[in-house]
Amino acid sequence: MATITKREDKRPDRRWQARVRRTGFPTQTRSFPTKTEAEAWAREVEAEYDKGHAIDQRDAREMSLGDALRRYVEEVTPLHKGAEAEVFRIRQMLGHSICDYSLANLTRVAVTGYRDERLRSVSGSTARKEMQLLALVIDHACRDWGVYLAENPVRKVRLPKENAARERRLLPGEEALLLAECRAARAPYLEHAVIIAIETGMRQSEMLALTWDRIDLQKRVARLTDTKNGEGRGVPLSRRAAAALEAMRQVRLYEWTKHNTNGPFSWVRPTVIRHAFMRARDKAGMHNLRFHDLRHEATSRLFEKGLNTMEVASITGHKTLTMLRRYSHLSMDHLLAKLE
Repeated sequence: MATITKREDKRPDRRWQARVRRTGFPTQTRSFPTKTEAEAWAREVEAEYDKGHAIDQRDAREMSLGDALRRYVEEVTPLHKGAEAEVFRIRQMLGHSICDYSLANLTRVAVTGYRDERLRSVSGSTARKEMQLLALVIDHACRDWGVYLAENPVRKVRLPKENAARERRLLPGEEALLLAECRAARAPYLEHAVIIAIETGMRQSEMLALTWDRIDLQKRVARLTDTKNGEGRGVPLSRRAAAALEAMRQVRLYEWTKHNTNGPFSWVRPTVIRHAFMRARDKAGMHNLRFHDLRHEATSRLFEKGLNTMEVASITGHKTLTMLRRYSHLSMDHLLAKLE
């Protein structure tokens, strides 16, 4: 049966407490500003008990989407490889009004509104990643935090389409111009990082995770263990890439007084190298070039050198032919030379 009690609480929204007890069901308690509201809620709970089933949605009512995001970024995000990017994305999302919804009140309509509003200011890929992250956070709340929801509303809303795959390659003369600006930059590692990216096709995260004990400059091979897909691989080093890594030993000595490092780039934060690269490319007049485009350039060059698909995949770490095809656009000059 239900018990309605008046409380001596200074908060006006908690003056009346309703408690519903019944054998075989969990005791439920909730506070209200008026006795009428407390009685109405108690009748609803008892009606559910009368049907022979009851679900306690208290956590879902009390936890807002913003609360879930904040808890997720503290407890779960640090365990992820892309933690820094995920923290940035969640901070952006927390500024949106959708975070004021409780999980119990979050509807498909609200999620659709969020999607459409974001698409007016960000790309489809960005909005898609945000919605996928929202879905993961809600799934985690239900699975690991004991929050009950009949369904995850984000998973019932159509995701935005991915952006078209980028096909940006370095044009004739751009590499020399870019490297000149990298040499002139205040970051002593930037030119070497760009050369290694062009020569090996490593992802930025893989380069930053390299350690000296995994690099054999005599045999010209680097062993990657911390990769995006979780599988290690060996990367052959061209003479140019090996020279760039050797040059990083001097940069390492230069930076040793400030950083204790066991790898050529392990003392460089991802945001720092990204911003340094953006400044250099802007000075070179290549405003639409991204660091990840260098991986695309490297992969295309491997195909142009005559390597087959399996050989390229073993170097770049692409797991599927579909993904590899995105990066294997050969230059028109190379194709014309084969047709002559």
